[in-house]
Amino acid sequence: MHRNQTTMKYLISLTFLIVSTFCFSQSNGMIVGKVLDGEFDNNPLIFADVSIKETGIKLATDQTGLFVVENLEDGDYTLVCSFIGYETKELQVKVVSGISEDINISLIASAISIGDLTSIASNSDKVSKSSITQ
Repeated sequence: MHRNQTTMKYLISLTFLIVSTFCFSQSNGMIVGKVLDGEFDNNPLIFADVSIKETGIKLATDQTGLFVVENLEDGDYTLVCSFIGYETKELQVKVVSGISEDINISLIASAISIGDLTSIASNSDKVSKSSITQ
């Protein structure tokens, strides 16, 4: 039952955003999407980072993994999605005035090499020792 309520909230939010865009802003486009966890049944990634390279826009997903970027001029953009412990994904998106581009992006966990872990442990040890000597 909880999953149906979440889906309904998402659909209502999406519908409201699309309708309000058509009513108030025919001269600009928007990107609406969800960032999902490709490792665990495509559950939403809460507070994932979303940015658009060409504009400098940066935002985070909400509790349902939803993000909305409004008032974009027509053109091609690079959407960048990231989340700690997951591989960053870039996606080319074409924005057209008056049209909402709807995107779902699944991120997968990133692999950490043993060398990276050793480097992290080494740096952590140096920080601990320097704080003790102060």
